[in-house]
Amino acid sequence: MKKIFHSFIFKFLVMTFIFFIITSPIIVLFGPFGNLKRAVVGAIMRSRHPQYITWLYTPEELNDILGVVKTTEEMRMFSFKPRTDSTLTLQKIETTRFVGYLLEIPDPRRVEVATAEDIKEKGDTTSHIAKINQAVAAINGGGFYDPNGTGTGRLPYGFIIHKGKYLLGDQVDDRERVEFVGMTKSGNLIAGKYNKKELKDLGAVEGLTFGPPLIMNGKKVIKSGDGGWGISPRSCIGQKKDGTMMFLVIDGRQPGYSIGATLVDVQNIMYEKGAYIAANLDGGSSTTLYYNGNVVNKPADLLGERMIPTAFIVK
Repeated sequence: MKKIFHSFIFKFLVMTFIFFIITSPIIVLFGPFGNLKRAVVGAIMRSRHPQYITWLYTPEELNDILGVVKTTEEMRMFSFKPRTDSTLTLQKIETTRFVGYLLEIPDPRRVEVATAEDIKEKGDTTSHIAKINQAVAAINGGGFYDPNGTGTGRLPYGFIIHKGKYLLGDQVDDRERVEFVGMTKSGNLIAGKYNKKELKDLGAVEGLTFGPPLIMNGKKVIKSGDGGWGISPRSCIGQKKDGTMMFLVIDGRQPGYSIGATLVDVQNIMYEKGAYIAANLDGGSSTTLYYNGNVVNKPADLLGERMIPTAFIVK
């Protein structure tokens, strides 16, 4: 009788476990737990394989789940006296959920856009982009198309501007507004959707396509929810009102070390550190911060640094 009872319990536990494995994805993706669904769907959509989720939902349903980060204010340019202090400051950011690093650059005029040597053929690692440009620091930059998840880092999209010239996007219609993060002649960080005329009027000389803005005019952009992009490694660029630039990376996808952050997590960190403006950069496996000859964070890709087309560097 005792053996029969133990056998029954064992079979019950096995069947329960199998049932849990089978039904968990259904409960997560179609159940009533909105925050959990948003985190999982957002993480998959921003990964190399969004096709795993796009066939389950219509575009309208995805928008309802993830939401859209909306910037209601136009950026107001602010004046500051650029400092010539060449000292960079690196700070570790640590919570119970994630580990990251914040690099502060007092002189914003040292920040430029740099690219892989042949961005039409393949990308390059953040560290190598920094080294070939003799930069002391770098953070991964804009997004790119990655057909079939090959991870070669080619096919960037939108705008890439360096020293006032379009390296990408010259053929885009002058009236089309494109997501943009970059620097002006005066050293101001700008972020948002702009067309070529608006960028020219602002004096944009460096920049690339990505986003969304997280802090505008000293105010948080995301007012509710987590930003709709799920939990993942994150990269962000920001600027204080005294002109100091900030590069932030949050590691993720590494249980036991760092699981990653939401856009709201990043927004809150940058706000607490004094950012007057801040914008999201490409995250996930691309998230990398290079400083003084080393990659200071732990990229999520099993092979190490991911190949990317663009980076913000510090000369």
